[in-house]
Amino acid sequence: MTQPQTDLIQRPARFQTFTLPSILSVLTLCFALFALASGSIFMAIARQDMSANQVAFYRVAIAAIVFASWNSIRVVAPRKEPESDQIRWHEVRLLIVAGASFAGFIVSLAWALAHTQVATATLLTHMMPIFTTLGAWLFLKQQFSSQFWMGLVIALSGAVAIGAGDFSLSNATIWGDAAALLAAVLIAIEMLIVEQLRTRLTTPTIAMCEAAIAAVLILPAILFSGSAILPPSWQSGSAVIAAALITQVAGHGLLTYSLKKFSAGLVSVALLAVPIIAAGLALVLFRQTIQIGSAIAFVVVLGGIYLTVTAPKAENHESFARSTVAE
Repeated sequence: MTQPQTDLIQRPARFQTFTLPSILSVLTLCFALFALASGSIFMAIARQDMSANQVAFYRVAIAAIVFASWNSIRVVAPRKEPESDQIRWHEVRLLIVAGASFAGFIVSLAWALAHTQVATATLLTHMMPIFTTLGAWLFLKQQFSSQFWMGLVIALSGAVAIGAGDFSLSNATIWGDAAALLAAVLIAIEMLIVEQLRTRLTTPTIAMCEAAIAAVLILPAILFSGSAILPPSWQSGSAVIAAALITQVAGHGLLTYSLKKFSAGLVSVALLAVPIIAAGLALVLFRQTIQIGSAIAFVVVLGGIYLTVTAPKAENHESFARSTVAE
């Protein structure tokens, strides 16, 4: 008679894990993934009547203003613990390289979105954890398991298959794929530098500085090309504002919040949904369909990335999950 009573006592405890805070944490992560995936959509809309440099400039300039405002609030707000944000010359040099890499990433991604499909550009850009880990192996002498190298080979094989399929379509498409891969390399460089900066500076300070530096570096290219400073239409203007506020500020902010609620490994795997969400949005909004061969290669690349981010090395998870993504 006592066993049924024990079951009755223990059974409700099994459902107590589904609390309101835990549900809100899951919803926050889902919204972060959707916000990150929508970045490619917003930039593709803006690219319809804006150059890649214009799109990149407005995205980073608006983000820099928002981060500067946030840091101003942090300065006057009371803090539990003092934060060291004194920037030395060494950090200045790292911030300049990080800002330049981020500027190149945004410009390359914007250019790629005008020459290849949204799904392909987003997927290839999300190969960044592979390049990040390769950089850690080459320059930081970190060692990685055979699972990572297997994932690397699989992901690169899928990327080559995508490129081969796009090469049969047009030269512009293959160049768009190449630009997306270049964007992945550049954001990987930025991520490696940011990992070094995080030991000295807070995340909001790093985000503000590199966005401001990126804007300063991109602005001369717009002026020399003779392009208009203001967006030519309200559609493109709204798109770049949304890319800055929804994707770069809200998306990455919520992703950082999610890392406090979930493990970095779980968030890393969840980020694999971003290219899939972007592909679905592109299908609905732009009628961009994926051929069977490309779809298979798409899955192969995702599988390779999954193997790399789940390889037994903590830095893989942290670098991918803490990236300010790819979009």
